[in-house]
Formats: sequence, structure tokens, C-alpha cells
Amino acid sequence: MPGSSRRLGEIAALVSAGTAVAGLLLGFFGLPTLVNSPTARTVTETVTATATVTVTAARATVATPAPPAAGQSSQPAPTSADRISLVNDLLPVAEEQGPYDHGSQKVNGQIHPTTLSSSCSITTWQLDRQYTTFTATLGAADSTGPGSKVLLYVELDGVRKIERNMAVGSTVPVTLDLRGVFRITLGSMSCNSYHPEDVGSWIDPAITKAP
Repeated sequence: MPGSSRRLGEIAALVSAGTAVAGLLLGFFGLPTLVNSPTARTVTETVTATATVTVTAARATVATPAPPAAGQSSQPAPTSADRISLVNDLLPVAEEQGPYDHGSQKVNGQIHPTTLSSSCSITTWQLDRQYTTFTATLGAADSTGPGSKVLLYVELDGVRKIERNMAVGSTVPVTLDLRGVFRITLGSMSCNSYHPEDVGSWIDPAITKAP
């Protein structure tokens, strides 16, 4: 029927117009167009996430040694024993016959920088019972004649503890206990010799004071 065909055409036109308006509205608001149409496309939104990484630098800490407390020294602690040289550190209280020469001396082919040397001397040091040990090496200076000997001895409070007749070319180490000793005497006796070059020597004579 002609009237029915025209009415169907008008309805189809209205549906097409409505569909177009809906498409425009969906496109305007940024929504994907879902139209069951051969030309319709599905739009997929891709979201890219950006990660922000914060790097914290580690700070190295160097330990600083604490300063010494008040009244303390930064120097190493002293040794437990106090060694006193009879050549350089302690003055004698008595000298008989003559003083010792202080300094270097050649004994048994070797030069020793710290010696007491004399052909005739009796010298006494006061210890005041404060020391524990006496050490030295006995010898005759290399100037001593080939057939000569020099008597060297040690007395503690007037008591002779050791004596040696020393010839050129030899040495003897000596260690004595000084505990309770008030005075020490070192004698070098070649006083009656006609050869002044005959010289007795005390190599590195020293006393030790315990803590």
C-alpha cells in the first residue's frame, strides 16, 4: 500500500537521524562509539604509566678518633723500666785518681760511642736504693799494649762484687743486682803502669730503675 510504504520510510529516516545524533554526542564526550554498524570501530584507550624512581645517595661516615681526655697525652706510654746512663745521665758524687773520659772509644776493633775510659780512675755514683740492675761491657781500649792488662772492678756499698784483668782484644758483659744498694763504684786501675795508653773502658754502663 502506498501509504504504508511512505510511513515506513519516515520511520527509517527518524531512526537514522537518531543514530547520527547519538554518534555525535558520544564522540563529543570522548566515549567510544558502539554502533552496530559496518563502519563502526571499537576504540581502545591505552594508558601509559610513568614510574618515578627516587635515588637516595648513601652518605659515608668516617669515624674521627676522640681527642685525649684532659690530663692525658697522645704520645705512646713510656716503657716499664727507666734506663739511666752513667755516661750521660747521672753525675758522680766522688772521683779519685782522676775522672773518666766520656765519649767514644775503640774497643776490640769496634768504636763504641758511649763509654767511660781511663787508665786510672775510681768513680762513685749515688743510687739511693732506687735502682735494680747495673749493666755494662768491660774491655781494654785498642791503644793498650799487647802485653798489658787493666784491672776493672765494681764495688757496691764498698764491697767488691766483680773484677777482671782486661787485655786488648777482648770484652766481658756484666750484670749486677742493685736492689737495696746506696752507692756504686767503678774502678779502672792501671795507675802504676808506665804506659798511659793502657786504658780500661766501660762500654754503655747503665742502671735500671724499676717502676
